This record gives sequence, C-alpha cells and structure tokens, in this order.
Amino acid sequence: MIQVNQLNYKIRGKEILKDITLSFEEGKIYGIIGPNGAGKSTLLKHMMRILEPKKDTIFYKQKDIVRFKVREYAQMMSFVFQENVRSIDFTVYEVLLMGRYTHMDLMGNISNDDEVLVEEVIQELQLEELRERSIATLSGGEAQKVFIGRAIVQNTPVILLDEPTSMLDIHNSVEIMELIKRIKEKHNLTIIMVLHDLNLAFHTCDEVILMEKGEVVSAGSKEALIHEGVLDRVYKNRLRIVEEEDHYHILPRFIK
Repeated sequence: MIQVNQLNYKIRGKEILKDITLSFEEGKIYGIIGPNGAGKSTLLKHMMRILEPKKDTIFYKQKDIVRFKVREYAQMMSFVFQENVRSIDFTVYEVLLMGRYTHMDLMGNISNDDEVLVEEVIQELQLEELRERSIATLSGGEAQKVFIGRAIVQNTPVILLDEPTSMLDIHNSVEIMELIKRIKEKHNLTIIMVLHDLNLAFHTCDEVILMEKGEVVSAGSKEALIHEGVLDRVYKNRLRIVEEEDHYHILPRFIK
C-alpha cells in the first residue's frame, strides 16, 4: 500500500534519515519506535509531506506521493500531530467538521452526509457532552480524542499519528490506544504512528519498526524484534522484557 524507497534527509550536512526502505500493508497498525533523535518524527513528516520527499522515494499504491495534488492527497491520508493548536475558539463540533474540508465545495458548504458523518463520530467517540465546548477548554486526553475524531471524519484509508499519547497520563494513554485499535477494526484503516512508550507500542501495534540514528534497525513482528535482541543494544541494556502468555511487558533496568 505504502512503500518508502531509499529515503534520505540531511540538515546542514548532518544525516537525519539514511536509506530508509519500508513497506506498509493495508489494514495494519504500525508503531515506529526508537530513542530520541532516531529520526522517527522526521520519517513521518516526509510521509505527511510536511517535509516534501524527493521524487521516487515514497509511493502510495504505486504512485509517487509528490505527484498528488494537496487536496487529492488529503483524501488519502489524515494526520494527528504531536502538538495540535488549541488556542482557538472553535467548538468540538466545529473542529470535527474541519475534517470534511476536502469534500466541501468552492463556497465551503457541507452536505447533509457530512453532518451525518460528524454526528456518527461524536457518538462513536462519546463526545456528546463536549460538542459545544471550546477546544481550548478541554483536557489533553479529551482534545486528543477530538483530533483523532477529526481524522476519522476526514474519511481517509490511512491515518498518521505523531506521538498520540504525548503528555497524557497512563489512563488517557491506554484509552487513546484502545480507541485507535477500535477505529482501525471498524473502519479497516492503516495506521502508522510514532510512539515512545514501548509497552503501548507492543500492546497495540501489529508490526513495529525500530529506528536508531536515522536508520531502520529492525522492522516486522513484535516477537521477532524481541528475539533478535536488538532492543537491548539500541536502548543500551536498560530494558527488562517480561513475557506473560501472549504479551510482553517492557520494564526499565536500573543499574546500581
């Protein structure tokens, strides 16, 4: 569905991404993990086209993404950023409605079908009590749920998320990840997200991509990643992995 082919990126001569080659299949959740400075968000920004990739490096259904018009591309991929602008006086309903911008006519009008879709998402995400609240007044967890809702309203087959649980407490982080799993199953989505929390990544994602210093160290199943032993190397032997039935728990290893 999505192919990344030898993607490189430099800033002032420093290599940020080095020969990134990856393939993403339809209907899976992918987690991109790795230490700070690994290039995770930079990779995602190229897929979002916030950073425009070079020709013939990223393809969506075998078409170079730089050949898509902006509006056309926005009908295929929606984004949830790490930090979303909340200092705006828009209600939750209005923010959700913004997800239909690629379907509006030249006058900015929306259809009855658009309104029905927004209402369905409000019900699905249990946002009824928040619909008339200003986005600026919401908690971090509430706001993140709204921005994920806006991505659903955009009705794209792919959603890209940059650290969706950043700055959320444990309860809200788990709730957001469970929400992501539910919407993936219900809407048959492909979801690619950058994560720092390894436990959330291993619990939620179908496949995991481990990056270090701008390179892909490993990509594939969680089980393979565990048994390859590369996590210990990349995280400098500061991890302890506990296997319990079909789940892995990743704990910090404190050095005395």
